Amino acid sequence: RRATIMDPNLEAIKQKRLAELGGQPGGMPASAEEQEQQNAKAEQQAENRGMALASLMDPKARERLSRIAIVKPEKAQALENMILQAAQRGQLGGKVTEDSLIKMLEQINCGDGGGGGRGGPKIEMKRRNIMDDDDW
Repeated sequence: RRATIMDPNLEAIKQKRLAELGGQPGGMPASAEEQEQQNAKAEQQAENRGMALASLMDPKARERLSRIAIVKPEKAQALENMILQAAQRGQLGGKVTEDSLIKMLEQINCGDGGGGGRGGPKIEMKRRNIMDDDDW
């Protein structure tokens, strides 16, 4: 049975903990204004990321990446991360072409541990031999 009267110390600890969570990046925002600021900051970061990718890729590669993002958003995200990291390390000679994007995608697919070279798990069929000669 729960007590209906709350301990004032317990209530003060609860309020303090909620305030602490509101101040942390992963916690709940304390007010609608803070949430709005966080949303605006996230939107700005996404815009900056898109502009950086646009400057690093040629149009055909960007088009292919957008098509990949429609079908497999997680793979597109991984490709974007690879491109941005390579640019930060200075490993990109020029703009990323469609062919180099395909090679990066193959690297990601090989890392998934799929079967064969086709980018999916290997499916093995085991069929029972119903009409075996020994049964007749």
